[in-house]
Amino acid sequence: MPSREAAVALLHDWNANPSLRKHGLLVEAAVRGYATDDGLDPDTVDRWGIAGLLHDLDYERFPDPATHGAIAADELERLGYPDEVVHAVRAHNDTLGVPRTSRLDHLVYACDELAGFLVAVALMRPSRRLADVAPEHVRKRMKDKAFARAVPREMLLAGAAEIGLGLDDHAKRMVRYLGVVAPEVGL
Repeated sequence: MPSREAAVALLHDWNANPSLRKHGLLVEAAVRGYATDDGLDPDTVDRWGIAGLLHDLDYERFPDPATHGAIAADELERLGYPDEVVHAVRAHNDTLGVPRTSRLDHLVYACDELAGFLVAVALMRPSRRLADVAPEHVRKRMKDKAFARAVPREMLLAGAAEIGLGLDDHAKRMVRYLGVVAPEVGL
């Protein structure tokens, strides 16, 4: 298993866009938070976190939904990442039709779109701080179809359901988990 430092270097090599790099850090923090709360051992928490970090590895170079996730998964497999990481990266894109079968698969999917949506909500708060985002703010913004229109609302709800939570509980946990990297990503 390549180290986290190697994973960060890979993310930076494939993505010059600071927003994509920050998104990887946010999803990593969320997946790590869930893995820790699940009581997993530190090696598994690290491995799962790396799946979150690298889930959009290929997005800047290959944003086409027909290939996004597949190209990244192939590269991760070539580089010796564990099968569970490779599968989670491939399974996070519904367009590929890869079934999500593990807790890690479901977490990467559930944390991906909500992380981006929470950032957008935070930036609309007077403080512009993630810590000031509450579930009611998320629900209010979800009703506004013009707000963060690229984020499919049904995916936010489906992600929470896949990990056995309502959206409000998922959002609360995510805000807490993302708080670990909020200063690093400017929130």
